[in-house]
Amino acid sequence: MEKKIAIITGLIVCFGLGFFIASIYYSGKPESVNWGRAYVVSEIIGTEVKNPHEEDFGKIKDFVVDTNGRVPFAILAYGEKSVALPFGALKYDREGKHLSLDITRERLDGAPAFDKSALANWKWVEDTYNYFGHVPYWTEERLAEEMSPIENIPSGFPNPE
Repeated sequence: MEKKIAIITGLIVCFGLGFFIASIYYSGKPESVNWGRAYVVSEIIGTEVKNPHEEDFGKIKDFVVDTNGRVPFAILAYGEKSVALPFGALKYDREGKHLSLDITRERLDGAPAFDKSALANWKWVEDTYNYFGHVPYWTEERLAEEMSPIENIPSGFPNPE
């Protein structure tokens, strides 16, 4: 009987410890790094994009997926043009239930317009990342950042809870 109690107590402690560690792991990541769960594209298409000052920039209308299955760009319907935003530049605002892009309207006005044919031009792709202040994930510099064990954790998808 004492063995059963010891085993049950051990299991309870193990499960409790597991939940405790998981809660620390998931609560310690900033939203821009880990949005919390995987999404189907239809859940993000149509999501509003605003800057931190709540200025409305438009809605996500599409995504670019590369040959490795990564998402380099979200396509923003911005006025009369489409703009390719580096996917990592977007953060999910849980309170406002929208995506946030930390940029001024004036800077977004000057962003290069998106055209599907531009995707074949690596210079355009890298220039677009640089315009938004991001390093393309396929460069050596970015790969070195992602390999850093402490602060740089690869991106995930949003959690709109």
